[in-house]
Amino acid sequence: MKVEKINLYRLKIPLKRPYKIATAEMKAFDCTIVSLHSRGHEGLGEAMADVQGYFWETADQVWQFAKDQGPKILGLPVEKARESISRQVKEKPCAATPFLTALEMVGPKSHLAPPSELLTVPMLGILQAADAEGIGREVEDLIAQGYDTLKIKVGFEVDKDIERVRMAQKVIRGRACLRADANQGYTLPRAKKFVQHIDPRNIEFLEQPFKENDWNAMVELSRLSPIPLGLDESIYGMDSVKRAKELGCARFVKFKIMKMGSAEALAQAIETSRQMGFGIILGNGAAGEISCYQEALVAGRMTIRAGEMNGFLKQRESILAQGLKTAGGKILLGPDYRLRLDPRQVDRFSVDRLDLG
Repeated sequence: MKVEKINLYRLKIPLKRPYKIATAEMKAFDCTIVSLHSRGHEGLGEAMADVQGYFWETADQVWQFAKDQGPKILGLPVEKARESISRQVKEKPCAATPFLTALEMVGPKSHLAPPSELLTVPMLGILQAADAEGIGREVEDLIAQGYDTLKIKVGFEVDKDIERVRMAQKVIRGRACLRADANQGYTLPRAKKFVQHIDPRNIEFLEQPFKENDWNAMVELSRLSPIPLGLDESIYGMDSVKRAKELGCARFVKFKIMKMGSAEALAQAIETSRQMGFGIILGNGAAGEISCYQEALVAGRMTIRAGEMNGFLKQRESILAQGLKTAGGKILLGPDYRLRLDPRQVDRFSVDRLDLG
């Protein structure tokens, strides 16, 4: 099998509402998409790097990588193309991912092959309101839809964060677990105040309170926090997972396919981390439909906790010929579903493209 044709797209897909985290506010997904063809099979991959604090690669760098590498692998056997891109994963994981996942999809056997039976993959619901009335509406709506795990963004003003978490807990009343995600927004004194003023009951964990390399603060907070701690932005490959284990500073680690390069590497990392005793979270709330589908496939096959592959729900419109199906707070992955782009929608949201072959 050879790489016979490659279509590269840079899209800006508008969101239903601004997505706010401690380090950024997004109004659109700026993503690079790779469509790769071999023997009548199409593979798709996506990278959405324009998130301050999530990735060290920028959207411009990812798009430039795609334009540079596409011509180099055109005409190569699929395995040779995979070897060529894989050599660059450590330095450029986000940019390499759309190529590697697209190559996985054209292979006969991979973690991205359609399931043999229906997979239902639970997601968490996001709380974004700032006031008690808004939080109450969101909680009741999400629980009614079937969500049993909710996430609230913190890492802003710690006193207001504490107040919002308490509001959510008051409405939830133990009917769902709650995750708090600081997205690197706290200093150590603020994180200490947060964990010491929150009722830890039904709080699954506090995610990424500090900058990704501030391991000392994670260690100190872990010694006194009644709330379990988790890492997200700090997790790039298995070296960071091993460091978290050695330091004993987290009970949960979170993976994104765009940081691992491929579904195969992602599945291996999940299994190894699970054997090390970590609770595993998977998913990217700032990713589009292609990445969310691929993460859901891995999660469904490996029985992961409620996933965060919900970025596609933030898009104003789908770019797929058939959008992802959901029900009861779950992604439904059927054996007959195929991931295909809608050419009209791709044209609408394209800001650049390159066709090869």
